[in-house]
Amino acid sequence: MDFNTEIFQNLNRETLLHPSITCLWDHFSMGMVIVDGNGICNYMNPLQKLIDGFEHISVIGEPIDRLYLANEEDVIPTLQCLKSGKPLLKKTYWYKTRKNDLFESYNDFFPLFKDGKVDGVISFTVNTSTNQMLTDAPSKKTKRGKKHGGSKQALFTFDKIIGQDRRFLDAISHAKAAIKNDSAVMIWGESGAGKELFAQSIHSASLRCNGPFIPINCAAIPESLLEGMLFGTTKGAFTDAIDKTGLFEEANGGTILLDELNSMPMGLQAKLLRVIQEKRIRRVGCLNEKDVDVKIISSLNEHPLKAIERGALRRDLYYRLAVVGVSIPPLRNREDDISLLVKSFLEDPCNALDQQPATFSNDILDLFQKHDWPGNVRELKHVIEGALALLDEDRIITKRKLPAHFLESYGRTELASETQTMPTNSNSLVADEEIFDFNDIGSRQRIPLKSCIKEYEERCIRKVLRLTGGNVAKASRILEMSPSSLHYRIKTLGIL
Repeated sequence: MDFNTEIFQNLNRETLLHPSITCLWDHFSMGMVIVDGNGICNYMNPLQKLIDGFEHISVIGEPIDRLYLANEEDVIPTLQCLKSGKPLLKKTYWYKTRKNDLFESYNDFFPLFKDGKVDGVISFTVNTSTNQMLTDAPSKKTKRGKKHGGSKQALFTFDKIIGQDRRFLDAISHAKAAIKNDSAVMIWGESGAGKELFAQSIHSASLRCNGPFIPINCAAIPESLLEGMLFGTTKGAFTDAIDKTGLFEEANGGTILLDELNSMPMGLQAKLLRVIQEKRIRRVGCLNEKDVDVKIISSLNEHPLKAIERGALRRDLYYRLAVVGVSIPPLRNREDDISLLVKSFLEDPCNALDQQPATFSNDILDLFQKHDWPGNVRELKHVIEGALALLDEDRIITKRKLPAHFLESYGRTELASETQTMPTNSNSLVADEEIFDFNDIGSRQRIPLKSCIKEYEERCIRKVLRLTGGNVAKASRILEMSPSSLHYRIKTLGIL
């Protein structure tokens, strides 16, 4: 959580609570809370609710000290930040919620300002306690009385995975081959393609299905905490260290999922390699080793060979963890699967606002199949959920009922596609958007060719920059030129 502390000095609470911004917070990879100047909760994202067990509790409008109990220092850090007007960064806290659940978390707290006065606090949280949210079904108790471990219950299974695309079926076939033994599995695919669903399905179908399933997102945990979370800690190993079981020990007899492995520090990858080879772990600060019996599934948001090339993945670790490799194709390459997924999401009981089924207007499926879905299946699911929330009594989903962020993204994709297929014939370019009226050439003494080219070049660059929202890197790809060359032309033409 390495945020620039000056960022939030220029953003007031109203800006951060705008619907277009909270839509981003809803899908943030960390827990997030915003309170006002009186310590009243204005917003809590779904992950924070999951961390603290507030999924079915209304938290908006509640005082923060009613939702959380003071920690061992008799202070609620949110209120401490509110009172001091100073950030509290990289803090580890043990705290209790009003449901009397005990958690350990790694936090950043930033004060928010309006007219020079503290107007609220925004906090970011990474849960670091090995609590029930890490598993989908309880099986054994810990010292704090919480239950751990996982089972087949509540986990995804292969029969729930939807798709008929040939490459997608190949991925399923490879994943099913991984259930026959304890060989390590590596899954790669774009964000939202369904990597964790595949991992859950492998665990559910394996002989380890009654053991725990422990997922950990390697990108969401600070490097300084990740080793202790994976292997455990020993009291006295460092300041405030306690005897704590690591996730490999928690997963003993079951499966551990190392999500976004390519975000794990290289030094820690070397230690992980030794764990795989020796099947033993050593807690941080401890001299003794413990045997662990764990099936390892790892996932990456890019092809592993690309990760190796850019130095994000050790080659020897790749050979160890990719005994079985599963490549999940992106949704844009599974055009025929879109209708199946849409039907499934509409029939999902969680999306049913009433008993009357929803239907699509004729142009919606065509629109979905043209979109490139950068967020893959996860994005499609959220678009469906958003459309269902906007339905009228007729229960027909039209283009007008689709979420605004999707329509904006779709519009940019379409315009970019048109730009990429722009004709290269010079006559076609001039006819498309003439700079001078050549029918009136008799009234002019000169039409300098350099002026025509310069003005047309400026129009082209401005148009592409509008399409990409000012992103020069994307614009350079569309225009088939290097970013440095485009930066030079932008400066020379005085565009920005």
